[in-house]
Amino acid sequence: MKTITVPTLSKTRPPEPMMEHAIRLRAYELYAQRGMAEGHAVQDWLEAESELQYGHWPLYDLKQKSKR
Repeated sequence: MKTITVPTLSKTRPPEPMMEHAIRLRAYELYAQRGMAEGHAVQDWLEAESELQYGHWPLYDLKQKSKR
């Protein structure tokens, strides 16, 4: 029987539509945390993308999570 190897990337990241949805939800969370102040949509999106795709969580967020 032949073994099929799944690329490492597919094991660590969800498919693109799922990732985009996750980024959208996280960007909305960041917007809500800021008190829904407008004018930061791009910043929220890029921060959410960085967090989810590259594991770059802001330091203040890590401190809040460790208090729980």
